[in-house]
Amino acid sequence: MTSTICQDKRESSNQISKSKFIDSCHVQTKSINTSRIYCQFQQLAVQKLVGIVCDAVPGADKFISVNRITLFLELLQQKLNLHIEEIIAAMELLQRFISKQQIKDDQVLRVSNVGMLIIVSFVLALKLSRDKILNNKVFANMFGVPIVNLNQSEICFLQIIDFELWVEFDNYSLLEDVPQINETIDTQ
Repeated sequence: MTSTICQDKRESSNQISKSKFIDSCHVQTKSINTSRIYCQFQQLAVQKLVGIVCDAVPGADKFISVNRITLFLELLQQKLNLHIEEIIAAMELLQRFISKQQIKDDQVLRVSNVGMLIIVSFVLALKLSRDKILNNKVFANMFGVPIVNLNQSEICFLQIIDFELWVEFDNYSLLEDVPQINETIDTQ
């Protein structure tokens, strides 16, 4: 009788071990798939962001490249765990800025400040989506820009867009370009 109990315990233990292994494999597979989806999205976002900037600022293509924007997003991902939604919000805010400055006939965006305004759009997107908000000094140090310039640029950015920071879900159309993202969103 004790041998049956021991055998039952071993079988139960083996099943638990197999279950943990299967769960672990599932988590690892899901993590790999999520990383792959994020990379696909990041490539699309980089191309779109470069396009937005180069279309709006003549001569920006000499300073803004796919490589530089990729490095910028990778830095944000590494340091702050940048989310897809934050990238989309930043791009929407930058597009809003470009549109509003044209409407107001106030050409603020130039080759000399395009990098700072890209930083500001991401700073604002991060501030809007995070519960714990980093202060501008952290961002200034991260990107090697003077804090005074970052603060002034953020204020100017907000004034140009009339402090309209809300990003509609309809503006997330870039998600449609990566089908697996839609599947991920639907299953969550």
